[in-house]
Amino acid sequence: MPWNDQKGGGGGPWGSGGGSNGDNNSPWGRPQGGGNQGEDLEDQLRKVQERFKGAWGGGRGGSGGSGGGGKGLGIAGIFLLIGALAVAWIATGVVVVDAGQQAAVFQFGKWQRNLPAGIHIHLPQPIESHQLIEVEAQQEVQIGNSADQSLMLTSDENIADVRFSVIWKVSTENPQDYILNVANPEATVQMVAESVMREVVGRSELQRVITTERAEVARQVQELTQNLLDQYGAGVEIIEINIARGDPPAPVIQAFNDVNVAEQDAQQLINQATRYANQIVPEARGEASIILEAAQAYKAQVIAEATGEASRFLQILAEYAQAPTVTTERLYLDTWSRILSRTQNTVLDNDSGAVPYLPLENTNRRPTAN
Repeated sequence: MPWNDQKGGGGGPWGSGGGSNGDNNSPWGRPQGGGNQGEDLEDQLRKVQERFKGAWGGGRGGSGGSGGGGKGLGIAGIFLLIGALAVAWIATGVVVVDAGQQAAVFQFGKWQRNLPAGIHIHLPQPIESHQLIEVEAQQEVQIGNSADQSLMLTSDENIADVRFSVIWKVSTENPQDYILNVANPEATVQMVAESVMREVVGRSELQRVITTERAEVARQVQELTQNLLDQYGAGVEIIEINIARGDPPAPVIQAFNDVNVAEQDAQQLINQATRYANQIVPEARGEASIILEAAQAYKAQVIAEATGEASRFLQILAEYAQAPTVTTERLYLDTWSRILSRTQNTVLDNDSGAVPYLPLENTNRRPTAN
């Protein structure tokens, strides 16, 4: 070896320090007991540097080795350096993908494939390179913090103050689009979601936006936003739309509340009128049905009586045709019988020879209607 000095007086691997006793030299070439005590530290450092230069083929060998041995170690060092550089170059093609990540591999800048979680190898740089993408991390964009963003016009020409947030993440199906097609993903999601919200609110009435149909509005916004981002190839997945606020603007909220109260009062009166109508209409229909049935009964009665009188008249007419005198007298007597039965008069016929009799107990009798 170059440091193995076989000459007499050679000491440690850093050269001899002089003196007659070489076996007692220290590693820095300084004798432990006497000899060359005035040599300073700078000279020692200079000698160490020269020894290193010689060991790596620096062209000048030290006092303890030949020129051929120094040259051989320099070539080996070069090969070791080349090997280390080769290993470092190959290591640029090793990628470790953590859980919740994907790695997009590019060949000379052109996307080739995506790598799932795990340890993978691709061609070293600059042939192929990779970029890690967080595909499971959720991000949130707040929209409506300013009046320019929150004030929206509804279909019934009212103004709604809408504030909402968008929960999104990188798409696991096409994460490379997130890198290649979108320069500012957060701003893109914000502008698209705000535009879609204005469209949905513009097609809806104010009452829908601020009351029970708010969840339906959020669902429509999420669906339309996702479709629009897919058309752009943004590589973004919309997870949820949360509408934090949907109210009239602050300057008109009192008037809006008054209108709501008036509408509620009007609806209450309408409900009362409807309830009264539901009560009175069936009663009126029942009374009308009773009247109609009574009229039908009276009609049938009148017709039956008329038919009976006509039949009786025809029968009397037939009897009259057979015996006119007897029939006429019988009709005469029957008629007076009906008339006199309704009066309180008592008629005495002196010509018949009957004894006059006045039934006083019947004088106060009231007539009965037939």
